[in-house]
Amino acid sequence: MHSYDVVVIGGGPGGYRTAIAAAHLGARVALVERDRPGGTCLNQGCIPKKSLLHLASLLEDVAALQGSGLAGEVRGDLLAALAHKDRVVAGIRDNFPLWLKRLGIRYLAGEAWLAGRGRVAVHLPGASPPGTPRMLAAGRIVLAPGSQALTLEAQGEAKGLLGTSRQFLERQARIPARVLCVGGGPIGMEFAYLFHQFGARVQVVEREPRILPHSTLSERACQTLLGKFQRLGIEVRSGVEAHRFTPRAGEMEVACSDGSRACYDYVLAGVGRGPATQGLGLAEAGVECDARGYILTDACLQTSMPGIYAVGDAKRSPMPAPMTANVALHDAKVAATNAVEDKTVRVNYLKVPFVVHSALEIAQVGLTEAQAEAAGFEPEVARSTFAGCGKARACHDFEGYVEMVHDGETGQMLGGTIVGPEAGEQIHMLSAALQSTAGLWFFKDMSYSHPSWCEELENAVESPAAELARHANPLFKPGILASLA
Repeated sequence: MHSYDVVVIGGGPGGYRTAIAAAHLGARVALVERDRPGGTCLNQGCIPKKSLLHLASLLEDVAALQGSGLAGEVRGDLLAALAHKDRVVAGIRDNFPLWLKRLGIRYLAGEAWLAGRGRVAVHLPGASPPGTPRMLAAGRIVLAPGSQALTLEAQGEAKGLLGTSRQFLERQARIPARVLCVGGGPIGMEFAYLFHQFGARVQVVEREPRILPHSTLSERACQTLLGKFQRLGIEVRSGVEAHRFTPRAGEMEVACSDGSRACYDYVLAGVGRGPATQGLGLAEAGVECDARGYILTDACLQTSMPGIYAVGDAKRSPMPAPMTANVALHDAKVAATNAVEDKTVRVNYLKVPFVVHSALEIAQVGLTEAQAEAAGFEPEVARSTFAGCGKARACHDFEGYVEMVHDGETGQMLGGTIVGPEAGEQIHMLSAALQSTAGLWFFKDMSYSHPSWCEELENAVESPAAELARHANPLFKPGILASLA
């Protein structure tokens, strides 16, 4: 039996980051993955989507700059883009086991399950004798099995006319002309933009009253993205449920709750995800799950069994969180620290950015204005738009804005939203500000590159920071620039 300090089951962002963090803390670590290295994020999620959405954005940018220094038609080639995506993913995935090996992490490609207290069984393909599992002894076990897309049921044989984002990315052999995205969450809104940019006629139906319904994004952010969709010609119908799918002569007929019927060449199911916890032996090991199969943990990510932790999409902790790679990476740091050093670090998802990459990039972190008020603060919102940003104008990409929620009495930073260019990169500045005692002066103390997107962060806080500085509030000391004023 091979012995390790930590055995991680699952090689997605939560799993591999847990393994890496534990190894850096001095632990002997084994990582077991039943599918391809990198999990959903690398193979069917974040990385493939980013690769394709980057091309989609370039197509929009080139079209917008025709006659402004660019000439000649540029068309999207979705099949070539999918081939490019495959090369990008393979280049990362092929080096994955080598990367882990350099860190001293044992990587095992096989099916793992809990086999008693402190033990993990692994079925390795080609094992001798066949069917004999390898047994691993583990001081601590971290479960990171991830999630799987929920599907839609079609009447009759779908024949490739209906599928999840994973199925499309891996199996699509033709360019659909008419696409229906069922679900207006991140998957639906991202793929709707992707399909449109590569020439498809796209509709989105969302059964909730608004798009991105299960996020904490503000109504303004959702409406801004919706307005961009309308200008592009992507139809979005909220409060409408697609409830019957019938294949007919090479196309899919869809009936909706509003009485409408239409035919499409492809229907994308973006209706959420569920935990991939089957086959792990959780019940036999005494690990408690909820009715849907999510692994229940405490705020330190420990399960009902001491010494067994869970991270990422497959777990449910007392603090709600979206099922994103960003959350899984945060979980990994917490679980590794607690498992290796026997600490009780708690998760804090207010520190974790939530990002949607679509026709506009949207990023949010911390408390919203409504959440801040409910928490007992006196929230105010500092705002700026990219319409007046020099870099935005120079790059012909000036749609969007910055909103920063702060406490009106003290200037303490509470949260914020960025809609527009490089929002997913800029949000890290807001994340840092949330953890600083400088409050709004965090942005006043910085020196910025000009022109840059991030200058709008300083522009947003100038007026409220100046007002608070005049009041000389003792709870937060202004930065050096405010002190010298």
